[in-house]
Amino acid sequence: MPKQKTAATKVQAKSAAPKSQVRQAQTPTFNARIEGINYDVLEELTGYAVRRAQLSIYADFTASLGVYDITPQRFSSLVIVSNNPGISQTRLAEVMGIARSNVVAIIDNFEQTGLMERQDSGDRRSYMLHLTKEGQRQLEKYKQAVKEHDDRVSQHLTTKERQQLRALLGKLCMGLE
Repeated sequence: MPKQKTAATKVQAKSAAPKSQVRQAQTPTFNARIEGINYDVLEELTGYAVRRAQLSIYADFTASLGVYDITPQRFSSLVIVSNNPGISQTRLAEVMGIARSNVVAIIDNFEQTGLMERQDSGDRRSYMLHLTKEGQRQLEKYKQAVKEHDDRVSQHLTTKERQQLRALLGKLCMGLE
């Protein structure tokens, strides 16, 4: 039985990073549509289509940024803190739509690697979050990699279609709030 390639393996061949720094993705390359399978009602469901697209996009993101140990949540938290210096951990969790305990783990990781720091807010229960200079520098590198990833996963869409897709996905979110 042939060994299944991971998305990270495909990117590894193109990566300039030394092999010792390249992390293998744990998820095999996702195939959104398998020939010969009858999907029945699933083909009519918006949620199913969105989830299949999300799995494909996540696999490419992981392959693209796995070298840096950056996940979509970690990247998003860096962007939010960078653009909202002094945001609290609680507010960051709310903005990202994740549990506060998950934000604490993300911040702990960034603090240990020197990318982010907690500053006293005057309230013992709350800290203000800030990126360090190194965090800002690394974020710029990550942004470039994410932009390349985004261009790759949306390469079959025109600029107008990309804008339309983001607007339609926004409408889906509004309908559920």
